[in-house]
Amino acid sequence: MTELDQINVLNLLNINPKEEEQRIIKFVQEKIKELNKNGAVIGLSGGLDSSTCAYLLKKALGNKKILALILPERDNSSVNMDHARLVAKTLGLKTIEIDITDVLSKIGVYDIGPKKLETEDDFKNLEKRRQMGTKIIGPYVMADTLTLLHGGKPSKSFFIFEKLKKKEIYDKTAFGLTKVRMRMVYLYFYAWQHKYAVIGTTDKTEYTIGVYDEHGDGANDITLLRHLYKTQIKKLAEFIGVPKEITQKPSSGDIYGNVPNEVAFGISYEKLDSILSAIERGFSEKQLLEIAPKKVIDHFKRCMEIAKIGRSLPLNLS
Repeated sequence: MTELDQINVLNLLNINPKEEEQRIIKFVQEKIKELNKNGAVIGLSGGLDSSTCAYLLKKALGNKKILALILPERDNSSVNMDHARLVAKTLGLKTIEIDITDVLSKIGVYDIGPKKLETEDDFKNLEKRRQMGTKIIGPYVMADTLTLLHGGKPSKSFFIFEKLKKKEIYDKTAFGLTKVRMRMVYLYFYAWQHKYAVIGTTDKTEYTIGVYDEHGDGANDITLLRHLYKTQIKKLAEFIGVPKEITQKPSSGDIYGNVPNEVAFGISYEKLDSILSAIERGFSEKQLLEIAPKKVIDHFKRCMEIAKIGRSLPLNLS
């Protein structure tokens, strides 16, 4: 039996769902009062994190003090939008649904981004291009792509790729991030009108490795799940009754093509959360290598460092 077997890394991610539920409910109630707000606004994407937050908010505030925004656009998955509506209807939330395609179009987002995916062949071609990119650059490119968001120095191979494809890469960054930031504009627009707090739904996994935008999904007043890894949130969601069709589907940012995050990461959430939790607890290099190969460990350590750059912005002289 290895040293890590004795620790059992999966136990690092164990939570008591009932205690966690009560802890978050109390936290929400206290912070809404502390901020002198009348309620909460949440954006529903149909994904695990926002759905879990909605269920917890209802328990904390009641459905009369919650406003749910559903903001579909050209490239959203219809399944995810249906799940967002399902959550709002099940919980009896006040809901505003606004298609933001026209606004994004007027900004020019679709002019610089990939074409609309309409046929099965379109999705197949997208997957072929993704696989080709993985072969050229490698399976672990998250850290390099995060440098476009947060800053930092890319790897040598990505630097060359960036030089060759810079217009395409920069346009793709603007294409995705503008969507994320536009959603937050709508959330705050309605929050200010109702004297509501904007609820953040970023989880600890994505926060730790920097897979969020500080001025998009990272912009909020109260964040409910940033202390929990994705695998822990799934356990909590199942406990509080989030529908199975949501808890069991792959998580995705749903920016284009609804590509699962695990595909983009090149690793499962369970494995990634085990790595991040072990690093957080100060595991030795030897222990970490029992979880995953060195190149994987080093890659996500680099993601964590790049995420710190994002959290240090804006740079200043004070």
